[in-house]
Amino acid sequence: MTIAALNVIAAANGLQLSDEQLGKLSTYAELLRTKNQVVNLISRKDEENVLSKHILHSLTLVFPHIDLAGISGEAKVFDLGTGGGLPGIPIKIARPDISLVLCDSIGKKIAATEAMAKALSLDKTQAIIARAELLTKQKEHKRKYDVVITRAVAPLDELLNWSRELLKSGGILLSLKGGDLTEETEKAERLKFIKSIEVKKLSLVGYDEFMKEEKKIVRVRII
Repeated sequence: MTIAALNVIAAANGLQLSDEQLGKLSTYAELLRTKNQVVNLISRKDEENVLSKHILHSLTLVFPHIDLAGISGEAKVFDLGTGGGLPGIPIKIARPDISLVLCDSIGKKIAATEAMAKALSLDKTQAIIARAELLTKQKEHKRKYDVVITRAVAPLDELLNWSRELLKSGGILLSLKGGDLTEETEKAERLKFIKSIEVKKLSLVGYDEFMKEEKKIVRVRII
């Protein structure tokens, strides 16, 4: 996929990207490939498909046609288990109005992610080394976020238990996942602090690979 093709798909799904934003997404793709030679951020077999498998996939969380209504206004967003800045960095490029925390427990990954965020001049962006379940004890993170975002880091009930004390009342977890999620959602629904769970098949205008791969977005609102 080229950056021009990504732009066509984004526009078809309601996301308008400026030349500056497209340039940053293209630069991020190159940085990710380069950093991946030193630190394992993404699968080596995906390096040639960074734009489709990683950047486009991440951007679906802010595609208006998917209508998640999760990341809006000046939302405070927490990227849980960000790895190489996914899905947080593409979302921040597309939505510069948000403030973003990129979190991972592996120092080498966060060092690479922080360097990429600085190279892309992303303001209101912080990269931290931590386990999410320990951050909830820190005043600057406890109940401070509107949205937690993540890509296939752990089962849904675990993600929610980690996210609960990070999210404000009424906050949202947006998780990119795949396959049959019946068992995961059933376990998550038993958690007493869950208000609603919605699973959306990742169906895009002009691009059907995510449907073929059974990709989904899970949207959970807490009490």
